[in-house]
Amino acid sequence: MSDEPERLDEAWVEEGFMQPTRKRITFQCPICSHTWTRTFKAEPSVDPACPNKYCADRRTLADLQKQVANLMAMIQSGQAPAQIGNNVKVQAIDTTAKIVMEDNKLTDLKDGIRAGETMAPKLPVPMQSAADNFFSGGAAALGTGQPMSRMAKRMQALGQRAIAGGMRDMSVAPNQVLPKARPATVQVANDAYKGRRN
Repeated sequence: MSDEPERLDEAWVEEGFMQPTRKRITFQCPICSHTWTRTFKAEPSVDPACPNKYCADRRTLADLQKQVANLMAMIQSGQAPAQIGNNVKVQAIDTTAKIVMEDNKLTDLKDGIRAGETMAPKLPVPMQSAADNFFSGGAAALGTGQPMSRMAKRMQALGQRAIAGGMRDMSVAPNQVLPKARPATVQVANDAYKGRRN
């Protein structure tokens, strides 16, 4: 006996003026003979299961029996289900990381990296600070207790002055920059060009 519900009646219905048509289907359960009606926006690809509690409990029990049967088969065969890491690509990455860690004595490799990130380990502290300050000219050294360069001190003082409002009066209104009238055109007395064409 099939658990699939039977369709007793189906019709396309309009629920109001200018409303989309919907499909109303009446189902009947072959097990408990329960009848119910559902309305769908489109033709359903899979019919809904019986909403009766008896049938829902029966489906749950069938799923549990299937899980127990699968578990017993795994125990008898001595083989676990597919595990994470059985993929050849994952095994290659794990083996490479193991070789790098053993050969180079590195244990802090990043493994949760995204595309575009690097798996390179961290540098020792002096080398890392040198790499961080390579393009910034010592800006990363601020607040670390290391001596600042003269330019870094100037930039820090300039930033603090700007934040404090010390440059508020230094701006120029745009209408002061633009001339009020266009300058006169300069005419040259002995102009060699005079609109001639060769």
